Amino acid sequence: MRFYYVQSRKFWKQSSNGGIGLFPQESTLNVDLDFKQPFLELNRILEALHEQDLGPALEWAISHRQRLLELNSSLEFKLHRLHFIRLLAGGSEKQLEALSYARHFQPFARLHQREIQVMMGSLVYLRLGLEKSPYCHLLDNSHWAEICETFTRDACSLLGLSVESPLSVSFASGCVALPVLMNIKAVIEQRQCTGVWSHKDELPIEIELGMKCWYHSVFACPILRQQTSDSNPPIKLICGHVISRDALNKLINGGKLKCPYCPMEQNPADGKRLIF
Repeated sequence: MRFYYVQSRKFWKQSSNGGIGLFPQESTLNVDLDFKQPFLELNRILEALHEQDLGPALEWAISHRQRLLELNSSLEFKLHRLHFIRLLAGGSEKQLEALSYARHFQPFARLHQREIQVMMGSLVYLRLGLEKSPYCHLLDNSHWAEICETFTRDACSLLGLSVESPLSVSFASGCVALPVLMNIKAVIEQRQCTGVWSHKDELPIEIELGMKCWYHSVFACPILRQQTSDSNPPIKLICGHVISRDALNKLINGGKLKCPYCPMEQNPADGKRLIF
C-alpha cells in the first residue's frame, strides 16, 4: 500500500489509479470510506503544503478554528504569517498587497504581538531587498517544514491520534528497554537469584525511556514496585506521600499507619484515593 509519511504518522494516500492502495485489497480488508476520508483530506493538504500551496491548509484551519483554539493551536496564525512572508519575498511591488493582507493578523495580536511587530518592521527593507536585511531569517525555507509539522500535529490531535505511529513507538521503546532487561536477567542467572522473577516472568524495575514515550500518567507503588490499578489504586497519605492501597494495608500496625518515608503516624482511613 502507498503511504504518505510525516513524522512516522501514516495517512491514507490515494493511488494514481484512483484507488486507495493495494493493501486493503491484498488483505481483504473492507475499510469504510468514512474512515478513510479524513486521512485522504489531510494527505491532500500536506501535499499542497509541500508544493508551497497554503490555500487548502488555510481553508481547513478556518473551518476548524474553534476546535484549534481549544487546543491553543497557532496553526492559522502561522499559515497567515507564511503567506505574508511570501508577499514580502515579492519585493516592493507586493508592499501594498502585504499591507492589505496584514489585517488577517488582528485576531492574533494579543498572543503573537512580537512576531507581528517583526513582520511589520520588515516592510521598511523591501526596497533594499529583504534577503540583505536584518529580517532575512523570514525567508528561511525551514518555515515550510515547520508548518507541515504543526499541521500534522494539530490534525492528529483533532482526530484523537498520536503524531508518532504507535507501532514505531512500541518498537523504539523495546529497543531501549530490552538490552537493559537482558543484562539484568544475565546477572540474576549468573548469581543464581532466579527467585526474584515473578510467576509471570516479569521483573519489577523502572527503565527510563525518555519524555518522547510519555503519553499519560502511570503510577507505580514505590513500596511494592507494582503499577496501580482500579483494584489497587494509589492512595495519598495526609503527609502527602503516595503509595498503593495494598502497600497501605500491609503497613498497618495496631490500627495505625506510619508513613514509610517520614515519621508521621496517621489513621489509615485518612488516606485519599488519587485518580490520574
